[in-house]
Amino acid sequence: MSKVAMYSNSRIASSTLDANSYVGVDNLLPEMQGRTRSSYVPTAGSSIGYETNDILIGNIRPYLKKIWLAEATGGTNQDVLVVRLRDESRNDIKPRFLYHLLASEKFFSYNMQYAKGAKMPRGDKEAILRYEIPVPPLEEQARIVSILDKFDTLVNDLSSGLPAELKARRQQYEHYRDRLLTFKEAA
Repeated sequence: MSKVAMYSNSRIASSTLDANSYVGVDNLLPEMQGRTRSSYVPTAGSSIGYETNDILIGNIRPYLKKIWLAEATGGTNQDVLVVRLRDESRNDIKPRFLYHLLASEKFFSYNMQYAKGAKMPRGDKEAILRYEIPVPPLEEQARIVSILDKFDTLVNDLSSGLPAELKARRQQYEHYRDRLLTFKEAA
């Protein structure tokens, strides 16, 4: 991964952050569910800066699988890793493709193998950069992202997933009802 990405080294004044732009490990949601508004925002000093399309990974207790693809700019603390595509890789890998690779059970299992500590294990930043990732052609990345985004929407968005599931079950019901209630005429 170090060939295509690095950790953010930018800083942002904490005084410019609010509950929407500050992301701490506490407001990253477990099981790859994104994030929520922060209940704590630092007011002094500086925070690690993140940009749109950076990937934020909770580095404390990696088994909680906290990860979010940034949709705006903001700041975070040292408990959250900010993975950013290298400038020279931006034409080779789509940020959303890298996000899907890192928001996988395979990545979090790998991360846990190298985590240090018992009560509050931390991911190993150097080991994470050694994580091997495939870099298929951009068209294939776009195809994969499209499919995974559709599955993500169906699974996580009740407003679109549930109606789609209900429609599929209705069609299934109608199919079996028609088949079961179709009789051959008696001779």
